[in-house]
Amino acid sequence: MINVYYINLHYSVSKKLIFLFFTIFLLVLLISSGCSKGKIEQFREISWVDYIDKVEGGWLGQMIGVQFGAPTEGVWQGEIIPFDLDDYCEFDRKTFREIPSERKKAFRDDKKNWKKIELDGFPENDDIYIELVFLNGIRTYGVDVIPREMAEDWIRYIPGNRIWCANKMAWENFNKGIFPPQSGHPEFSPNADDIDFQIEADLFGLISPGMPLVSNEWCDRIGHMMNYGDGVYGGCFVAGMYAAAFFENDVEKVVELGLQCIPTNSDYGQMVQDVLNWHKQYPDWKDTWQRVYEKWYKTRMGKPVNTVDVRVNGAYILIGLLYGKGDFWKTMNISMRCGMDSDCNPSNAVGILGCILGVSKIPEKWKVPMKDFIINESLKEVYPEKILRKEIVDATAVIGKEMVLKNGGKFENDVLYIPYQTPKPAAFEQSYLIWEKKGKK
Repeated sequence: MINVYYINLHYSVSKKLIFLFFTIFLLVLLISSGCSKGKIEQFREISWVDYIDKVEGGWLGQMIGVQFGAPTEGVWQGEIIPFDLDDYCEFDRKTFREIPSERKKAFRDDKKNWKKIELDGFPENDDIYIELVFLNGIRTYGVDVIPREMAEDWIRYIPGNRIWCANKMAWENFNKGIFPPQSGHPEFSPNADDIDFQIEADLFGLISPGMPLVSNEWCDRIGHMMNYGDGVYGGCFVAGMYAAAFFENDVEKVVELGLQCIPTNSDYGQMVQDVLNWHKQYPDWKDTWQRVYEKWYKTRMGKPVNTVDVRVNGAYILIGLLYGKGDFWKTMNISMRCGMDSDCNPSNAVGILGCILGVSKIPEKWKVPMKDFIINESLKEVYPEKILRKEIVDATAVIGKEMVLKNGGKFENDVLYIPYQTPKPAAFEQSYLIWEKKGKK
């Protein structure tokens, strides 16, 4: 006689085993799928050729932008430059200085007094050669270089008459034995919120492709040599945009990713959010310029900002990027026409755009006069008289590859596998909190 109880028990156990095996199978499948998905999200890929192309685009963009705006530097303060520049030009500053004050504005604003010039290579500019000192420091001491080593290189290599503003204050502090981070601290520098690190941070984005946490670490380490608070955040923002530019083509998205590198409750962070909002509200860049002037052209103590204020000049980088809409000439021309430090701002703007585009897509009109070299006058102990652009591009890329490997990436078959990083804001600090306690600014 068949024992029904045992049959039912066997059937029940079999069902449970089948269900158990099926559940394990599904779990293995899901875990396997998750791991595979994790691999996709863990790395972003860029070929070595494309990385070099973007690094050179960043370097050459900076050089083009600063040379384009050079004759306008410091000539317009709190005013929009009333005309476009269509080429590399020069301005008759000697005549401008000598004519009576009542005729200066008319002379300055007449485009006939701005003449096209022919270039034979890039004439050096402090926007670039301070970065070259940093580049040399990394090549000499390695990627773990400390700010004290960089500061000692400044003493060793940079002539005192070839450095200005926050950089000059830091250089003087170094020579007094005041080294980073105290050298850029508001206690020791009235220039802590100047533009200096903002215009020199490009390198630290170029060696941090797709890695905003890495670019921020560099900016924290190096930016406090000469700046503090918003002065450092300007560099974090610029370097963060470069880091994003290796994988993001939309300019507005690049700006938003750069903003994630700084505290949004800082004055600099508030300025960036303002410009992004005004850009959505006003189709004409001049209207956004006016809003910036009304809100940001004074310090918290109610005094007019100086020519090299990092927030106002940072706003002018942004206006160029957002309203230029990816067009190389429009980006640097708008940024230049905003005035203030009107060579540094287009330099940052089209440096970032050059990184997005790659050197191969920068218009020939602006590339050809730069030739393939920098004319070196200030760093004779470090570099030759003519610095080949290829040398600094290759050196930058080698360091960038080392940073990728150091941070968990890979280099295989001429492809960089870059670990995905989500931007995080730098630590909060503000110079005005220190100055207000002392009744300064």
